[in-house]
Amino acid sequence: MVDTFFKLVTAGLVAIALIAMYRALVGPSAIDRIIAINIITTEIVMLLLIYAFVKNSVHYVDVALVFVLGTFIATLCILKLLREGKLI
Repeated sequence: MVDTFFKLVTAGLVAIALIAMYRALVGPSAIDRIIAINIITTEIVMLLLIYAFVKNSVHYVDVALVFVLGTFIATLCILKLLREGKLI
């Protein structure tokens, strides 16, 4: 029963990520693309955490945390670049 639940959740997350991928490629503005990329990275983190739970391994949680921090910093850099035209 739990296996079926995780398979359904994983399929839903992949479907949402594919829809966000479409928005990232077609999005009319840069903000739409940034939000879509943030959605995709959030989905990746959720999949990593589900995998960590299924495999009963805490190492993947560390990977997910580092990935989230890197994504946050990258988003801030991209927004600053769009606003000011330079990173530094």
